[in-house]
Amino acid sequence: MAVRGLRYLALGLLGLGLVGCASEPRHELAHLPGKNACFWTRTIFDWTVINDSTILVHAPSPRDAYLIKLFYPIPGLTLDEVALGFQGGDGEPGQFCRENGYVISPGPVREREPVIAVRAITPAEAKQLLASAGGRVPHRMASKSATPQS
Repeated sequence: MAVRGLRYLALGLLGLGLVGCASEPRHELAHLPGKNACFWTRTIFDWTVINDSTILVHAPSPRDAYLIKLFYPIPGLTLDEVALGFQGGDGEPGQFCRENGYVISPGPVREREPVIAVRAITPAEAKQLLASAGGRVPHRMASKSATPQS
């Protein structure tokens, strides 16, 4: 009987630990600049990888900036990706929001990662993010086919 009680206690503690891990990525959202927003994938002007879990997107013009935070990092994303896909999910086709956005990284193992934040930021905040990226070059969207639509 005591062994069974210990098992339930261990399972309960493990469950609490998993809940803590699951909520940890969302904890950092409070520190992100800007406010929640959406944009149309067909209007993406350019994008810059800031780090393996953060992307700066300009849409529809260079003045309109959005910070995208991925749910989990994509290993190797910081290596100046030349092609990324931005996919909106259910709801308005082509609309990229926190609730339905996915970033697709091509390569040997194609990554499709959900986002946990899409924030509209000011030009000053975008400039600060670009400075923190260490001189990374923005990538222009080559064609509409580079932006998967749902």
